[in-house]
Amino acid sequence: MNDRTLLNRSRTLLGTDAAFLTPDGIDLDSSQNYEVIRRRVFFDDVSFVTLHHERGIGFLITSAAFGTFFLAVAIFIVSLNVKAWPAALPFSLIGAPAFLAFLLRLAIGRSVVTVFGRRSRAVLRFGVFRTARAREVYGQLCAAVRRAQHAFSAPEAFAPPLPPDVPLPPPAR
Repeated sequence: MNDRTLLNRSRTLLGTDAAFLTPDGIDLDSSQNYEVIRRRVFFDDVSFVTLHHERGIGFLITSAAFGTFFLAVAIFIVSLNVKAWPAALPFSLIGAPAFLAFLLRLAIGRSVVTVFGRRSRAVLRFGVFRTARAREVYGQLCAAVRRAQHAFSAPEAFAPPLPPDVPLPPPAR
């Protein structure tokens, strides 16, 4: 029986990352080419869980440079001769989506849920338009951590009761 629930799947430059919710923690599968790396963060080791937004400086620089370059070429072609706009159209069709992606990421950012354990850390990155899913996963993780740590810190979990037939030691004089 499979007791892993998919929380998030995201693509990186070199591979894909997937996060799964298990009864005792979070499993992170990171695949790069043909190599899969699996890590786990246990709920009873979690210090805190955060939800924040990040812009991603690498993405911002790359998309701005790519979009600006192609839009500048299109503007340069049109500035030489207004009737040459068909030649500038392919450049503007390539540069406009990249520049639009830059503006969206700059304005909105992307949601990131981070789970900090004592020995490990799990980072779940969500797309620009998946903020509601990030909040839902954040709530699921906080509830699971709360349940696991409450069950672990219950007094009956530490000391089992003594059987009734065990005699007590004699009182000290």
